[in-house]
Amino acid sequence: MGNDNELMNSTIFMGYMYRKQHGLLYSKDAKVAKSVIREYYSNKVKRLDPSIINRRFLNQYIRNESAMEGVHEKCEIKGLAVMYEDMCEMPLNDFELFSILTLHRDLYSMCPHPEAGGKFRTGDVYLPGAGVDLVNYSFIFDKMLEYEEVFNPLKEMATYMKNNNVYSCLEDYVSRCVRFSCDLIKLHPFQDGNGRTVRCFLNKMFIEAGIPPVYIKLDEKNEYARALNLANNEGDYNDIIGFYLYKICDSIIELDINQRIEAEKNSNIYENKKTKKKKK
Repeated sequence: MGNDNELMNSTIFMGYMYRKQHGLLYSKDAKVAKSVIREYYSNKVKRLDPSIINRRFLNQYIRNESAMEGVHEKCEIKGLAVMYEDMCEMPLNDFELFSILTLHRDLYSMCPHPEAGGKFRTGDVYLPGAGVDLVNYSFIFDKMLEYEEVFNPLKEMATYMKNNNVYSCLEDYVSRCVRFSCDLIKLHPFQDGNGRTVRCFLNKMFIEAGIPPVYIKLDEKNEYARALNLANNEGDYNDIIGFYLYKICDSIIELDINQRIEAEKNSNIYENKKTKKKKK
């Protein structure tokens, strides 16, 4: 754990935490975020088992995602939990582009009309204020088939990174995955629940590459929406990619390093108490 304490006290991490505390994150170049991620995936740091990180993520995610989306229906909140449990447990071999239908079905599985989930929309929709033309519903299936040519190489890339513990292409992978998720949101394949389902799908792409999943907090909603609209309306993906790189940093610190530092502190406190008892 000593290496992790040194990491947390390094200039890289101190710079990241300073920028976070002073609202200076999400810059276009994301230099600070990239430095943190490179350090974390170097051989200097022993990373926590991904299954433990995923479990901690599930314990924190549902509340934040529901608040960010403004969802108050208990059935949809429960469905969100089902969707993420399924996402984490889904074997890589079963994870395909059209798995997004399964995730969407899970999202509405606890609602009064669960049959509404897992189906592409059958009509055109208009999103007030979005400023983007959505794909005609009759072309959704064909567009998904086209997107398989983008998704399949990303899946192969994720498998290579995770199985070989090689992360030199991590930034490129994240960039391509984020752009792909923007395309899916712009496609707007479902009548409702597109943002939640696509973000879940993106997190699965992260997990399969050995990257911790992320969640967006309520006070980050405006920055996320601004960056997403910039990508979908103007084709400028810099801000949304930078946003996600910083969110990955948040997950690295919150779901891994901080947890282990806290565990070490508690362990030291316990050992000190035992030592004092022996002296008595």
